[in-house]
Amino acid sequence: MAFQTINFNFFQLLILFGSIQGIVFSGIVFSVKKYQSKSVFFLALTVLFLSLSNIQHMLIDINYFTKTSVIRNLYIPWQWLVGSMFYFFAHYFLKKEKMSHKLLIFLIAPFFVVSLIHLCQLIYQAKFNVNHTIADYYEKGLFLYTNLISFIYIPVIVYKMYTMITSYENNAKNVIQKVQEETRWLKQLIHIGIGIVTLGMISVVYILITQAHTSFVAYPFFISLSIWIYWVGYIGINKSSSHKKLEILAKNQMSKKIGHPTFIKINEHILREKKYLVQDIGLTTIASHFDLSSGYLSQLINRHTKKSFNDYINELRIKAAKRMLSDIRYNNYTIESIGLECGFKSKSNFYTSFKKFSGQTPNQYKKHQKISSGS
Repeated sequence: MAFQTINFNFFQLLILFGSIQGIVFSGIVFSVKKYQSKSVFFLALTVLFLSLSNIQHMLIDINYFTKTSVIRNLYIPWQWLVGSMFYFFAHYFLKKEKMSHKLLIFLIAPFFVVSLIHLCQLIYQAKFNVNHTIADYYEKGLFLYTNLISFIYIPVIVYKMYTMITSYENNAKNVIQKVQEETRWLKQLIHIGIGIVTLGMISVVYILITQAHTSFVAYPFFISLSIWIYWVGYIGINKSSSHKKLEILAKNQMSKKIGHPTFIKINEHILREKKYLVQDIGLTTIASHFDLSSGYLSQLINRHTKKSFNDYINELRIKAAKRMLSDIRYNNYTIESIGLECGFKSKSNFYTSFKKFSGQTPNQYKKHQKISSGS
């Protein structure tokens, strides 16, 4: 290893610093329990592979590896995993569904195929033609061409990712505002990533056309990547809880969607038959009528009304009591009688519930109604 040939410039230091920060971020995510979810795990892998790719480029650039170094001549194509890991992150951030085998192959296989091609070149030089020159990544040769293909491959992944995000938003129209808040930053990362990939492609095409055997033209690309790594790390840490929020949101939405028709039938039955006026009405009675378990019925009512079964029934009873207290036909009824007519077993229970759902006592409500009507 020729240490005397190592030369740093400001831009290389900046790129290396950003990449080291990315590796530190990945290590934190892998080790800290509160960040351990599938989505954040793949975000950390995205940052890790991107950082390894940058570090590999810079170590080659500063001649840390000699011309005969295996690492330099093998040139592990980490960049082929970056887009794939970011797709995995977006996939698990938005939904916990299994991917098709075809999609998995499309996302993972290219890295191994390109690695094998690089390895074949190394074996060819070592075993069959020692005079064969392996060009660096910034020189016209195999590595430059595989880099160019990667800049075509990544936009395809980005397109698939955008399609997935759009599909998710369309399938969650009931909570579209919340969903957009959670996916907006993801789209921002993608937009910036597209710009950076464009810079990379321009630098590769420039080197191919001009045959400028210098890495300097790729510095804007690598510096942008380093800044993107820092931003992804920051966003990833601060948005790590978003996956759980979206998961709960999606789960509640799906539960509502599945149980909504059943709840409608139950609610209509209770209102049409005035079951809430029956003093001994309970979960078991209603659940048996619809061939449901008491537990499921309780969850169903709580999910759609945000109330317990007792509160749901008592609120309906209070609405009925208000109608009776406002109706002159029931002027001769005592407050207690109206409570009993509406399904309450005692005066105290009626008063407590009335106060809870109307903010006043039955007497206060009745007096207010008389004043309002002018009687």
